[in-house]
Amino acid sequence: MAAAQQTALLPRLESALSLSLLTPHPSLRLARAQPSTVRCQLLTLIFLEAVGLRRTWDLRGYTGQTLALLTSRRLAHGYRHTERFLAELAQVEAHEPLTRTLATWTASLWKPQPDVADSPVPVFYIDGHRKAVYADHLIPRGLVGRLEKILGCRVSRLA
Repeated sequence: MAAAQQTALLPRLESALSLSLLTPHPSLRLARAQPSTVRCQLLTLIFLEAVGLRRTWDLRGYTGQTLALLTSRRLAHGYRHTERFLAELAQVEAHEPLTRTLATWTASLWKPQPDVADSPVPVFYIDGHRKAVYADHLIPRGLVGRLEKILGCRVSRLA
């Protein structure tokens, strides 16, 4: 939570859900939601993994208090409420501004090299997958997430 606040993650995500994105859809609950409600929903999505939940479906059986504490609520948001929030985000096509904001925030965590005229622009690839990708070459079998380390990769060259 402190890291999210120190790196200004929440204000960036909230600004990605700007009024111009929500104004054309006044019938949605999201368009009428209080900023604190949107913030709690975003925090719920951000901290699912921190409390041991892998997807929103797991909220159905969640009875812990940690997620409520992290979102500054008495009780954590439930499955239906969170799924409705995600559905409305999809309806207003918020995936692009949110993805762009999250990518910009993630890139800002790695400090660039000092300005050198010939230095290349840093490029990052973040996919969030937990499994190895199949390639033309032999790669380790099993889940990458179980290994708890970053595996090297090879790039196939096209002829």
